Amino acid sequence: MDRKDISKIKAIKEEENGYSTKYWIYDDKYKLVKYNEPTCIDGDIMEKLAADILKNIGLKSVNVELGYNADKDMLDKIKITDPNCALIESYLDEGETDININKPLPKVNTGDEQKNISSCFFKTFNLFKGLPNINDNDLNNLKNDYIRLVFGDVIINNEDRHLKNVEIIYNENNATYVLAPSFDNAQSFNAYSIGAEDGYAYVGNQAFPNEEIIKYITTHYLDVIGDVTDNLDYLMQNLPNLLEQYSDEINPDKMKFIYTYLNNINGLTKENINQNENHKQI
Repeated sequence: MDRKDISKIKAIKEEENGYSTKYWIYDDKYKLVKYNEPTCIDGDIMEKLAADILKNIGLKSVNVELGYNADKDMLDKIKITDPNCALIESYLDEGETDININKPLPKVNTGDEQKNISSCFFKTFNLFKGLPNINDNDLNNLKNDYIRLVFGDVIINNEDRHLKNVEIIYNENNATYVLAPSFDNAQSFNAYSIGAEDGYAYVGNQAFPNEEIIKYITTHYLDVIGDVTDNLDYLMQNLPNLLEQYSDEINPDKMKFIYTYLNNINGLTKENINQNENHKQI
């Protein structure tokens, strides 16, 4: 897979948020250069693969390229040993700013995961509602797009979507709010390890098993993610060809894990939809 050499592109500013080393460059568009952490050596690959998969099934994602830095002196200066990186295109246009809604939310524990998930969605939606002068249309779109974002995290097995990694774009010209596309997906598909087949995702700032999130969303919000569930079969049909493009970047064991994981998610989603349809008919 091709990688872009960024050694001649000057860094504009550092990005201090998060744990990995990253900085902004301008290369036709503003892009975030994000290097791999020592404990997450394929984070750049997972960033791009996650973006490709999400777009494949009709979900919003930032654009991601693979890059490398041939300037060893610069790498030594910023204490980076792996020259490979992800180039993540900014989702902001002129006149737009991003807003982070992260606030400490009390954890819920009723002993009923479905009620807990419902409560966390409700608390997150209330944060949206608190945005200054938000109109009903923008609020409804934020809710729906957040549901789709969470469902997308289940699909790509992103276990890092706490509210610090959820941004809202405010357009100063027309005073509108939209949810930022999916970003910061380096931890997709067990970037730290292989083999944890169940996985979890966040709703608000609380993590839940993927199986429980699938059950909740397909039961209560199928109208919001119906097009995505329809596209999962298409994804599975094309997944071998998509993964083949990464054959020189992803080891065979992880390739097998990714395919098995996505196949299981597709199966769980169908199973829950069918169960809901059967209950309606009773």
